[in-house]
Amino acid sequence: QSIGEVDYKALLVRVEKRLDQRYMYMISYTLADSYGNLPGGATTFTVTQAELPQLDEGPSSSDRRHAISASGSLLLPADVTLSGVFSYRSTMPFSATAGVDLNADANITDYVPGTTRSAFNRGDNESLMAAVNAWRLSRGLAALPASQIDTNEFATLDVRVSKSFQIRGRQSLELMAQVFNLLGRDNLQPTWSTNALSNAFGRIQQALNRQQAELVVRFAF
Repeated sequence: QSIGEVDYKALLVRVEKRLDQRYMYMISYTLADSYGNLPGGATTFTVTQAELPQLDEGPSSSDRRHAISASGSLLLPADVTLSGVFSYRSTMPFSATAGVDLNADANITDYVPGTTRSAFNRGDNESLMAAVNAWRLSRGLAALPASQIDTNEFATLDVRVSKSFQIRGRQSLELMAQVFNLLGRDNLQPTWSTNALSNAFGRIQQALNRQQAELVVRFAF
C-alpha cells in the first residue's frame, strides 16, 4: 500500500528593482516547512522499524526552514560591471541511530530510543542529546555535550567584475574576474556522524570549498 507522504508549505517574499540609474537588485526570503515520512526528495522509502512506523514521521532530511538570497549589479565608469550574490540557508536536520540492531530485523538502522527521524537541529537538541547520552550510558560509554552538534548552515558571498569589448559586428570579448565565497566562511556538508555510539556523533567532517577565484575570457560571435 502507498503510505509515503510529505507536506511542504512555504512563504516566498521578493523585492526586485530592475535596471535603472545604472544599478539593479533582487532580495528574496523563503520560510518553508517540509514534514512527512519520506526522506529528502525521495518518492519511496524503507520503514526503519516496522513495528513502530510512526518513528519515521518528522522533518524531511532536506528541510531548510529559512532561505535568503540577495543579488545586485552596478554599472561603473568605463562600462565595468560589478555584481554580487549573497545566499543564506538555515541548517538541515539529522537523525540519531542506535548503532546496533534493536529489533532483530538484520538492519542497523534503528533510531536511538526516545528519538524520531530528523529530530536534531530543530530546536530541541538538549533533550534529544539527553536521550542519546542515556543510550550511550546503557552501553558503558561516556556522555557527550550537546555543544558538539554541528549545523550545516550555508552562507556565501560571490562577487564578479566584468567588462566587454566590442570587436566588430557581432563579435565581442568579455573579461571577468570572480571570487566565490569571498568571506571564506566554512560551509559544512550535510554528512553528520549519526551513530550515537560514536564519539563523533553529531559532528560533520566535510566542508565545501572555502574560497575560489577565477579569471574568465569569453569570445562571442
